[in-house]
Amino acid sequence: MRWIEEANVEDRSLNEVLSFHDYMEEVEQHPIRSCRPSYLYLLDMLNHFGQDDQDQFKLFQMEHPDSPPVFGQTNTQLSLYQNLINFKEEGINNKFILLVGPNGCGKSSLVRKFMKGAEEYSKCDDGKIYTFSWIFPIDNYVKGTLGLSKTSQPEKDPLSSFASLEDKDIVAIVHSELHDHPLLLIPRAHRQKLLVDLLAPYPEMLESVKKSYLYRSDLSKKNRMIYDALLKNHKGNHQDVLRHIRVERYNISKRYSSSAVTIEPQLHVDARLQQITMDKRLANLPPSLQSLNLFQLHGEVVLANRGVLEFSDLLKRPLDTFKYLLMTMETSSINLQGILTELDIFFVGTSNEVHLTAFKQHPDYNSFKGRFNFVQVPYLLNYHHESQIYNEQIQGLKDKSVLEPNSLETLCLFTVMTRLRPCLGKNYQDKLLAKTVTALNPLEKALFIGDHQIPTKFEMEARQILGQNYQSLCHEYQDDTLYEGKFGISPRDIKKIIYDLTSSGQTLTIIEIVKYLESLIQQKNEYDFLNMSAQGDFHNPARFISLLKEYNLDILDRELRDSLGLVDNRSYESYIQRYIENISAKIKGEKIKNQITGKFETYDEFLIKEFEESILLKEEAGGFQSHLISKLGAYSLDHPQAEIVYCQVFPDIVDRLQQSFRNEQKKSIQQIAKNVLFYEAELARRNDNIQEKVPISSEDRKRIEKVINHMVEKYHYSNMAALSLMKYLIKMRY
Repeated sequence: MRWIEEANVEDRSLNEVLSFHDYMEEVEQHPIRSCRPSYLYLLDMLNHFGQDDQDQFKLFQMEHPDSPPVFGQTNTQLSLYQNLINFKEEGINNKFILLVGPNGCGKSSLVRKFMKGAEEYSKCDDGKIYTFSWIFPIDNYVKGTLGLSKTSQPEKDPLSSFASLEDKDIVAIVHSELHDHPLLLIPRAHRQKLLVDLLAPYPEMLESVKKSYLYRSDLSKKNRMIYDALLKNHKGNHQDVLRHIRVERYNISKRYSSSAVTIEPQLHVDARLQQITMDKRLANLPPSLQSLNLFQLHGEVVLANRGVLEFSDLLKRPLDTFKYLLMTMETSSINLQGILTELDIFFVGTSNEVHLTAFKQHPDYNSFKGRFNFVQVPYLLNYHHESQIYNEQIQGLKDKSVLEPNSLETLCLFTVMTRLRPCLGKNYQDKLLAKTVTALNPLEKALFIGDHQIPTKFEMEARQILGQNYQSLCHEYQDDTLYEGKFGISPRDIKKIIYDLTSSGQTLTIIEIVKYLESLIQQKNEYDFLNMSAQGDFHNPARFISLLKEYNLDILDRELRDSLGLVDNRSYESYIQRYIENISAKIKGEKIKNQITGKFETYDEFLIKEFEESILLKEEAGGFQSHLISKLGAYSLDHPQAEIVYCQVFPDIVDRLQQSFRNEQKKSIQQIAKNVLFYEAELARRNDNIQEKVPISSEDRKRIEKVINHMVEKYHYSNMAALSLMKYLIKMRY
C-alpha cells in the first residue's frame, strides 16, 4: 500500500485549508498570484507552459491521455492569447470568443487542450487558486460545557478561526458554488486600498486589477446575505464573522465541472436557482441565517465561474437560449429571477462555417457581432503538421499494416492540395513576385508552405523574392471569405481512409496510396471539394495525383541511383566557373592565370567543347557563350556586393548537366531492369519450394540484393516494398 503514502504527499498541498488570517499572509507574500481575475490567470497559464521557436504554445503540443496534442494552428493560438491581452487591458472578459472553421478542423480539441492547461496549472504552486466556505461549529465548541471547560483551543493568531475544525465539531458547512474569490470578503473600500498597497510595486498589474471585478465588485448574493446577517449578529465585529471562513484551495477540472465546463448544443437551461434554507441538512444554521431566503445557484454557467466555459456548436442551439450573452458580455453579470450575479468567466464557443453563414442572415446578428470575436480555425496547410495528426493512429495499426516511407507524406500532400487556392497576381504589388507566385502549381505551393522549398524552374531573382515573401503567400487569403483551409478534405476523412487502407493488412507504399486516391476522386457525392470548379491545376484532384506521381517518381529515381552507386559527385559550381572563365577569355582574347603554376595560359578549347557536349548544346556556340557572359554581367550590376554563385546565376545550366548525367546512367538502370522480373520470379519459386531455376546470374542477383539492402538500410523500406517500388519506377520511367 505504498501508493497511499505517495498519494498523501502529492495531494496534501492540493487540499490546502487556511483560515482567513493565514490566507491574507499568503496574499501579502504573493500579491500578483493572489489578485488575478480569470483572464490574467489564463494568460499566466499559457506563459507558464511557454512557446517554441515557431511561436506555437507548448501546451497544445503536450501529450495528455484525455486531450491529444493540437498540431499547427499557430495563428489560432496567437489569437486566443491576444484576446486575453485585450481582456487584461479592458479589465473584463467582454468578448465571446467563437472559433469558426470547417468540420474536423480541431476547434473542440483546441478548447479541450486550453482547459487541460488550466487544470494542470491549477495543480502547481504558480497556479494556486482559492475559494471559501462558511463553517458553523457546534454550540459546545463556542460556549463550552456547563461553563467548566471549553473544547476550543486558544488561537495563536489574533483572528481566531473555525477553519481547521474536524467534522465532529461542525454542524453545517455552506459552500460557495460560484467559487467566490476570498478577497471579496473584505469590504470594498478597504479592499481597494489593500489592492493599491499590495500592487504598488507592479503598476501595470494594478491598472489591470483596478478595472476588474476584484476592485469594483462584491460577493455573490448568498454570501453577501450570510456575511451581513452574521455581522449584524456579532454587533458589527468583522473579526467574529471571518472566524466562520475556511479558505480552500481548489483545482480546475473539466471532468468534475470545476471552473472548466462544456455546454453541449442540446436545449437546456444554463443557470437556475434553488432555495436552500428549507433544506433539512442546513437546519442547524444559526437562527439569524434560518430566517433568510437563501438561494443556491446551479448550472454550467455557475460551475464555470473563475474559469472557462465552452459552448460546443453554439449556433446549433436556438438563438433565444443564448441571448442572455448579450448582456453578460457587456456587464459581466447574469440576471436570474432578479438576482444579479457577477461572473468571471472566459467564454469560448465553437461553430462550423455553415451555421455561421446562416446566423449572419438573422436580424439579431449585428447585436451579437459587436460582442463576439470570430477566430478562424482552418484546416492545416502545412503537410508536416497534418501528418502529425495521424502518427498515433498509425502507431496503433503498425501490427496490422505498415506505411512505407513517403506514403503518409503523399497522402498528406494530397490533403493539403485540396485546401489550397491559386495565387492571384492582383494581390501582389511587385510584378516579379506576382508572376512567380501565379506560376506555382498546387504541389509546389504545398512544398513551399511546408518546407520553404522553392521550385528550381525559377530564375535566381524570382527564387529570392519568393523566399522573402513566404508570409505574404501563406496569408494571402486570410481575410477572404473563401480562405484557404475553409474547404478540402477533413482530417476525420483521412483517418477513415487510413483505416480503409490498413484493413487489408498489406504493406502500404505510394503505389497503394495513389491507387486509393484515384478511386477516391470518383466519389463526388461524398466529398464537396471534388465538385469545385478547376482553376488550372488547382481544385483539380486528377491533376493532384499526376503531380504526386511525378514527385514520388523523382524521389524513387534519386534513391535508386544512390543505391546503384550512380550518384553524380561532380562539383557543378567549379565546373561551370571554369567554363565561364574560359569562354570569357576566348571572347575577350585574354589569357587565364593557372592557379597552380601562376602562369597565364590560353583558354582550354577542349574543356569548352566537353562542357557543351555535356549539356547537349543545340544552339550556335558563339551566341550561347555571349549570352552567358551578358547574363553574368547583368547579375553583377544588379548585385554589386554579392558573391557570385554560378549554380544560382545559371540554374538552367545545372539542370542540363544533371539531365546529361541521368542519360549517361540510364543504360545501367535499364540493365538492372531486365533482371528484376527474374529475381522476383526466383523469390516466388523459392517461397513455394519450387526447384526450377530462373535465368539470372549470381552476379546480377547480388547486384539487385545490394540495391534492395541499401534502400532498406538508408531509406527504411521493407524488402518487399523496395522491390515493388523498384519495379514501379522501372515500369513508369525506364
